[in-house]
Amino acid sequence: MWYHMGEVLWVSPEVKEWMEQAEYDFSTAKAMFHARKYLYMIYMCQLALEKILKAVVALRTDKTPPKTHKLLLLVKLGQVNLVEEHLEFLGTLDAIGSGARYPKDLAAARKTYSRNVAQDYLVKTKEILEWIKKDQIFKQL
Repeated sequence: MWYHMGEVLWVSPEVKEWMEQAEYDFSTAKAMFHARKYLYMIYMCQLALEKILKAVVALRTDKTPPKTHKLLLLVKLGQVNLVEEHLEFLGTLDAIGSGARYPKDLAAARKTYSRNVAQDYLVKTKEILEWIKKDQIFKQL
């Protein structure tokens, strides 16, 4: 989904939108961390990763990514090479799923996702976002 016109290289509006939304969602995650809204922070981390992965899928397949929230599926579809630690973290976010958005017991969820846990999730999300941006597919842009 990238096109040449002379020496100018640009990305499709769809891919650009996924990338911009990923950045916006990650900045929102940081804001939620500082506001001590850790459940929302985790949700925004998941969304940021989902959207950058959808950008990769769109670039690699030249198709609109599927409507899914499954990060590991998007990694597979986008042929993204991640280290095992990153895959495990994405699996954790997949497993949390709607629990961060719709907790059955808010007090218990808030205890589970303490400031320390949230900070770890924020750091790992940033690390994976940066790793994905170094993917060969983005070097073509």
